[in-house]
Amino acid sequence: MDTTDIAIVQALREDSRLSMRKLAAVVHMSAPAVAERVRRLEEEGVITGYTIRVDEQKIAPRMLAYVNVHMKTNHHQSFLQLIEGREEVRECHRIAGGNVCYLLKLEVIDQSTLNEFLDILLPYANYSLNVVIASTIKP
Repeated sequence: MDTTDIAIVQALREDSRLSMRKLAAVVHMSAPAVAERVRRLEEEGVITGYTIRVDEQKIAPRMLAYVNVHMKTNHHQSFLQLIEGREEVRECHRIAGGNVCYLLKLEVIDQSTLNEFLDILLPYANYSLNVVIASTIKP
């Protein structure tokens, strides 16, 4: 990859809907030359797909919460099996530091659903909870 390829990838990261003509203007090349480079980058697996970002809160408002999980035993497999099938668990990270074993990112429709999940969690672990009230930087 050269600097032009990197510039193409960066421009498409910022706006994957750029036309070849507009992308060509960004990297100072002709549209056919840029189209050929994009095709090559796709064939080489550098560009693996195109996507959109959606503000999910506008479609279906959700609560976001982070749960610090403090395991009650050293046997984590049953806990991991429990959370693997849970729709509200968006991420699970095994972490080090302090007495926290896992950090869960949850997305729930309301407080009641959050409470139900936390009740299911209690036989396996204790927890501390942080509920997101605002996000200033979104992915």
